[in-house]
Amino acid sequence: MIASSHRGGIAAGVSEGTGDRGRINVKVGGVIMAYHIKLKDRRYLLTEKDYLINGDSWDNEIRDWLANKAGLELDEEHLEAIEFIRTTYNKRKQHPNPRVIAANLAKKYGPDKGTLRYFYSLFPKGVQQAFAIAGVPMQGFCF
Repeated sequence: MIASSHRGGIAAGVSEGTGDRGRINVKVGGVIMAYHIKLKDRRYLLTEKDYLINGDSWDNEIRDWLANKAGLELDEEHLEAIEFIRTTYNKRKQHPNPRVIAANLAKKYGPDKGTLRYFYSLFPKGVQQAFAIAGVPMQGFCF
């Protein structure tokens, strides 16, 4: 049993153990709530649904790892959408609407790539998948 959380405080009932795929699971009351993954000498703390807990630790390594885990091969349009999501969230502390993300893609790549259908072809599991790969939190987002 450990006595620290990701913020450095005391968290009773929290334990760590090695899970599958070389990750370290963080359990609360026996339930996996988060896990650490190590990539190129950096550790990232993710929720059980693969959301980055500390958005400040987001970088290209974790972006690519999350995309690979989701079965996505990132291309220029994916990267543009991810950058737009991150920039919008960091400026306004609000998630961009999928229609706004699609409209941004249309500005750069033309109207055929500015549709929700195209957005969902990039991120088949929807906006939550895009937000997870972009490293923005899901709290406060309803869709």
